[in-house]
Amino acid sequence: MKLPAHLVVLSVLAIAVGLTGCDSGPRAPKSQGLQDQSASSSAATSTEPRESAAAAEPKAGADLKNVHFDLDEAKIRSGDGRVLQEHARWLKSRRNMTVMIGGHADERGSEEHNMKLAERRANAVRGYLIAQGVGADRLTVTSHGERSPACADHNESCWGKNRRADFQVKSR
Repeated sequence: MKLPAHLVVLSVLAIAVGLTGCDSGPRAPKSQGLQDQSASSSAATSTEPRESAAAAEPKAGADLKNVHFDLDEAKIRSGDGRVLQEHARWLKSRRNMTVMIGGHADERGSEEHNMKLAERRANAVRGYLIAQGVGADRLTVTSHGERSPACADHNESCWGKNRRADFQVKSR
């Protein structure tokens, strides 16, 4: 019996996530404040036919909303699944675009733990998009851990904004 390709990919992804080691879990917030690194609101991807050096650089996916995660989780939430389905439709209609998926974590947990968690989050999003029919060769991942917070306050509301995956889009 031959399994559909998307089930094979999801199975491999699930095994990889399950085998990924986990060091210490969440810890108390750091005493030093984080620098405010507000997410820049970049313009939508250029549709000009000429290719310039600036056009080849990744841009914030203006049409692709961030997805968020629960504390110490890399599981796609149902509401974010609907968001990712929209992203998949958007990407399938723009086959000349590639996407870098950035995984992020809040400041709680060791730096090593947060880097691994952020990578698992980015890979979960990538796997979901692949299962929706987006070509795997168009999706790359990177882990930012806790280094690029969307919000610098030390409270649950802010931490929830930092537990995310975001999208950088560029033309092929």
